[in-house]
Amino acid sequence: MSKNETDKLVDSVMGEAVLALLESDDDVSFDALIGQLQEYMLDETDTARRKAFQTAINGVHHYKTQPPLSRRSKGSLQVNRLSSHLPLTGPVMDNKARKH
Repeated sequence: MSKNETDKLVDSVMGEAVLALLESDDDVSFDALIGQLQEYMLDETDTARRKAFQTAINGVHHYKTQPPLSRRSKGSLQVNRLSSHLPLTGPVMDNKARKH
């Protein structure tokens, strides 16, 4: 998969905002991420980065407003039920034999 420079810049500014939220021990949510991106965009002087921040904000807002079932597209975050997709192979472990 090949990304153009604009997509890479959007990914980069999104990553910066997520890392800032994680480092600040604040709650990580769509609203917090949008707020962090907006804060960074206000301080940004580079036109390309400002556009990247706006694109990231629009993307998060769009994702946030989608119904949960429509979020299951390529490139979106999703949680799969791995247990329903994995075959049961290998030795069976007795519950009493588990180490804690």
